[in-house]
Amino acid sequence: MNKLLRIAVIAGAVVFAAPALAQDEAAAPASDPGLEREGEWTLGEPDAPLLMIEYASVACGHCAHWYEDNWAMVSDEFISTGEVRFVLREMLTGEPRLAMAGFMTARCADPDLYFDAIHLLFEEQHAIFEAARDGGPREQYLQIAAALGMDEAAFDACLENQDVLQAVLAEHEQAVEDGVGGTPTFFFNGVMVNSGASPEGQGWVWYAEGEPLRIDGDLLPTDGGADTFRRIILHYLNQAGE
Repeated sequence: MNKLLRIAVIAGAVVFAAPALAQDEAAAPASDPGLEREGEWTLGEPDAPLLMIEYASVACGHCAHWYEDNWAMVSDEFISTGEVRFVLREMLTGEPRLAMAGFMTARCADPDLYFDAIHLLFEEQHAIFEAARDGGPREQYLQIAAALGMDEAAFDACLENQDVLQAVLAEHEQAVEDGVGGTPTFFFNGVMVNSGASPEGQGWVWYAEGEPLRIDGDLLPTDGGADTFRRIILHYLNQAGE
């Protein structure tokens, strides 16, 4: 069994037990999931009026779809302008073993390249999935690692690093404690926004704190692309300015 597969199998076995662990060890309440935490992966100005937190997995197809449709808009129109502070929180949804390998690779890169790693993992997700079905995605991960400045020996050492593995597991377990049940899930200045079946019986729409999110009376479809997600950000930015 190669190193990538061995570490992934170990990680996957632990991940499937994570919700139970989170419940058993919940003696001390977690901090508010809608607030930024020390040491998180962030982009944007600390004093931006809107804090946008995303719980995501690099092995979640819905997360990759959201990234493809929305990331350029969020980055160019809101993060770079100082209006949004963005936080990424790692979860092992989708295919946990592939998510673990991806997040470990991202964490082993230069910290300044963490988001570059995440972008590469989303952009190569389909190729990774295809390779996983055909025997193993080691070559795809090696190519990503090389783009981040890691040679094969550094990549293998990364996957053997128990501290990195445990850090990713801890972040996933914290997300479970935060009450996040799927990805992508967002918080906008403390308001949880995620997807659910449309109350009108057609497709999926965005929900806020468990209720269908309506802006100017409109339900917002999750497949509405950048125009729809821009409306959500502007909605919460407007609330922040009140």
